[in-house]
Amino acid sequence: MKPAFPKPRFLHACRKLVVVSVLATAPFALAADRERVKEVADDFICICGCNQVLHSCNHLNCPNRGPMTAEVEAQLDQGLSEKAIVQNFSQKYGLIVLSSPPASGFNLAAWIMPFVALFAGAMVAVYFVRRFRSRWPEATSSNADLDTARYQKRVEEELQKYTPED
Repeated sequence: MKPAFPKPRFLHACRKLVVVSVLATAPFALAADRERVKEVADDFICICGCNQVLHSCNHLNCPNRGPMTAEVEAQLDQGLSEKAIVQNFSQKYGLIVLSSPPASGFNLAAWIMPFVALFAGAMVAVYFVRRFRSRWPEATSSNADLDTARYQKRVEEELQKYTPED
């Protein structure tokens, strides 16, 4: 009678396969976590004074980039949402740490003013184009017909003089 259990070599090979597959997929899982940390770190400015986005701070031995990034990573590991992390950072460091101002209160002006300025500039451009357009002399239709007729006659004369050479 044969044993009901598989051979030990088969089990040993399966264990190796599982270990290899876990080790092969671990860098991809870590890369996804690093990418998520980078996405959340885009919402913050490094407080070292460089005025750069946190993950892009290029100061050598920046004293703030590492701890702030580690703090973002720790809060993501705790399962906090991006909104909660932004709120925690703004409470800890103030609104100056945010890479884009919140769309409320006085900061709403930072979101609205570019569109207001663009609209005002377009209106000024339209005003000046209309103003200068009224000063442009308009060509009369009879002069335009007369000029084209003269050129048409000249073109026909030149075509009659033209003899193609083969």
